Amino acid sequence: MGDLSPAPAGPAALRAGAGNARRKRTLRARGWEVPSWEVPAEEEEEEEAEEGGLPVRQLSGAAAAMAASEMSGKLKGRPAENEEHSKSKMENGLDSTAVPALNTYTPEEMVQQMKELITENNELKEAMKLHNQAMKDRYEELSTWREKQKEEREFYELKFKEAKQCLQAKCIENEQLQQQLQSLKEREEGAEMEGCVAPEKEVRQLKSQVQRLQAEKADLLAIISELQVKLNISAEDSFVEIGMNEGEINRTANEHQENSGEMSSNVAVYIRSKSADESKNLESEELTVSQLLCCLRNETQKREKLEKELQDHKERLSKLEKETRICLESGTQTEQEEESLEAVGSEVEALNLQVCALFKELQEAHEKLKEAELIQKKLQEKCQGLERKSLAAASELEEKQQLIYTIKKLELQVESMQAEVKLEQAKTHEEKTRYNNLQDSYSKLLPELTEAMKKIDEMKLKELDRVDKAVVEQLTAKVELAEQALAAKQLQIDEMKQLIAKQEEDLETMSVLRAQMEVYCSDFHAERAAREKIHEEKEQLAVQLAYLLKEQQNLEDLGRTSLAEMQSRHGARMPDREHSPHLVQRGTNSQDWPEQRNISIYSCPKCEEILPDLDTLQIHVMDCIN
Repeated sequence: MGDLSPAPAGPAALRAGAGNARRKRTLRARGWEVPSWEVPAEEEEEEEAEEGGLPVRQLSGAAAAMAASEMSGKLKGRPAENEEHSKSKMENGLDSTAVPALNTYTPEEMVQQMKELITENNELKEAMKLHNQAMKDRYEELSTWREKQKEEREFYELKFKEAKQCLQAKCIENEQLQQQLQSLKEREEGAEMEGCVAPEKEVRQLKSQVQRLQAEKADLLAIISELQVKLNISAEDSFVEIGMNEGEINRTANEHQENSGEMSSNVAVYIRSKSADESKNLESEELTVSQLLCCLRNETQKREKLEKELQDHKERLSKLEKETRICLESGTQTEQEEESLEAVGSEVEALNLQVCALFKELQEAHEKLKEAELIQKKLQEKCQGLERKSLAAASELEEKQQLIYTIKKLELQVESMQAEVKLEQAKTHEEKTRYNNLQDSYSKLLPELTEAMKKIDEMKLKELDRVDKAVVEQLTAKVELAEQALAAKQLQIDEMKQLIAKQEEDLETMSVLRAQMEVYCSDFHAERAAREKIHEEKEQLAVQLAYLLKEQQNLEDLGRTSLAEMQSRHGARMPDREHSPHLVQRGTNSQDWPEQRNISIYSCPKCEEILPDLDTLQIHVMDCIN
């Protein structure tokens, strides 16, 4: 007890080094990673020495101070760990200034702070999850928007291809129609040549022609009714069709008049002619007329087909214009889409030009039909001239018997035909009146319609200009807002990434520091228990020492009394005087011995410097030994 050796007592720095080594070993055993700043090179060497069974190398004062300063700097901002650290310092007597701050914290408050930290970490995790979910949703929305844009582009490309194909088909059909018109012209020229070569053959076919003309008249009446129905559908188409109907009605009237004349002429012909040449001429004339009528019917059917195709083209053009308007209203945000819209607009203009060309071709077809009708009239006039010639030639070949028989038959036929002609004239008169009324109403409505169409076109142009400007402004504003929003979102994403990285680092350090705190707590409790045991042992030893001192004093008193008795018995005073100071000196030395023991507890074993406190003694011993 008198001599204090550094090895058994152990200074605070050595105990701290051993505790740190134990902590790191426990952390590594539990699977935690110890950060590099927590493991100095000297401590790693100590751990290796302890694991290998070598003696632990003592830390220098400067190294201990550096380690303490590093630990204090690293643990700033972590109150729970700083509290444990400050408490351990307070127990060791190293930090006297932190005592009032440490007294304010209790274990319950430490637990509350730990719970608060856990809740904050959970809240941060939830916030990060929500932010990640929002970013995922935003990304999905952007991907869906891009897919929609791609689908719209593909749809417009398909429409453009279909329009091109339709235009190509219409061009091919127009070429075919032109070829057919050329073939019709060639046929008409051939028919004229045949009419010039064999004019006498046409006379005999006039009778059958009358019947066929009646059938054709019925067809023409049906065509007139259809045209009147079409008048109600569209004004522009009706204007063209009324002109055609007027010509056809006039033709029918002329044909009826010609038929009546032809009937009278036919009577004379059948009375006066029997020759085979006249029958051949009539058959050839009938064939040419029937061919012309078939050509006219085919031309009317082709005209109707062309009108239907024009209507289909107009509907497709209107659809394309609607699609372009929808594209302009929806508005794309890229320059490529604007270029595609411009291309669609140019294609629409090209389609309009092609439709105009088709309309011009239709007009040309109508003109060609009119020319064919004029040719038909010329042929009819030629037929009349031939009939007159045949009448003059056949007047010489009359026979009385056939005259009577044929006259009776023809009179009956003429009467029936006249009745039919009267009915037809009444019908035609009614139709003319209706047609005149319709034409008057049409002439009244036509200027109003033209003015309305002009106004509508002007309004459409103005609206298109306004819509284009407004759409461009809106698109530019939307693009700017989208760019700003994207920039802000990108900044937020960068900030959140930085926060995530910091929080991940904080979580890693928190987990490590929690494990360290647990180890520090276990070491602190172990050191406290060891100190309590040492204090109890010191108290027991002090009691034993006091008891032994009392016994020693009693024994010394007994010795002194026994010596006094012996001196009194033997009477040797001088030796007693010589010997008594020695005994007294021994007694005094024995009384001063506990004081020396108490003083030696706080004295350095090397330089024997007396120190007031155990902690200062430990620090002095470390400095003095090194």
